[in-house]
Amino acid sequence: MEFKPQEMIGEFFTSAQRIFTVSKKPDTPQYITMLRITALGIAVLGVLGFVVELINFIVRTSS
Repeated sequence: MEFKPQEMIGEFFTSAQRIFTVSKKPDTPQYITMLRITALGIAVLGVLGFVVELINFIVRTSS
């Protein structure tokens, strides 16, 4: 199998163009749903990070 970067780049742009022609802009309810899910994910990761830091702080101060 021969490495041909020009063909790979051409295939990438062809598939990207196909995706852009098929995809559509989300309407308002879809956008709000995605926004809520993203915000929930960020909040969960923030709480998880806080809990880990809190446990780390408790372990370091107790020893």
